[in-house]
Amino acid sequence: MAEEVNFRLAEPEDAQAVLDLLKQLQLESHTFLVDADLNEITSEMEADQIRLIGQSKQNLIALAETSGKLIGIVTVDGVEEAVGELGVAVLSDFQGYTLGSSLVELAIDWAIHYSTLSQLVLTVFADNLPAVHIYQKYGFATVKRFSKNHRQLLKMALAVSTEL
Repeated sequence: MAEEVNFRLAEPEDAQAVLDLLKQLQLESHTFLVDADLNEITSEMEADQIRLIGQSKQNLIALAETSGKLIGIVTVDGVEEAVGELGVAVLSDFQGYTLGSSLVELAIDWAIHYSTLSQLVLTVFADNLPAVHIYQKYGFATVKRFSKNHRQLLKMALAVSTEL
């Protein structure tokens, strides 16, 4: 990939582009799941959400962008007091260029140096070997294996607390 990729925190002005990216990711992949119905979320609602997340020490939205186009996203959603759930996705045309690794690294760095979290967790399809490899490379360990809708999933976790 010859284009330069910029990694940055999401801004409220990115709201519509974030929604468009999420919709495209849902169409491209059977491994990327979004809880909400994206068609029910307006750009104003998303902008408000991004604004709130930007003020949080338990939630994160960061983006990968090239030539003014969003191509990847990483999120951390505070699911418990000190636990954040990690989500990462890169458009299929841009996979294989270490963007997923860079987004995971960004989230871990944020979690260690900025957040109030002590652990990151994630759920990944067991057969999504490239993603599992990335998570293992950064120290995530499998803490649970389970099946949902006839698919095997892994719950993985990483301690990120800087406390001794």
